[in-house]
Amino acid sequence: MADYNNCFDCGAKLLDDDRAIYKKLVYRGADEFLCIDCLAQQLSCTREEIERLIKYYRESGMCTLFR
Repeated sequence: MADYNNCFDCGAKLLDDDRAIYKKLVYRGADEFLCIDCLAQQLSCTREEIERLIKYYRESGMCTLFR
């Protein structure tokens, strides 16, 4: 069953940015999501790198997930 409110790994409460970046980087049709920290761990990068991507996509105005 879809859980749009909590990270499926650690159970943390999700924000819109958590769901949007997961869809952008992993799978557009996802109905379960990782929080930014768990996503960073899975992708072997830092939280700051993911936050920079979120900022980039939001400022570019090109991605509808970040509007």
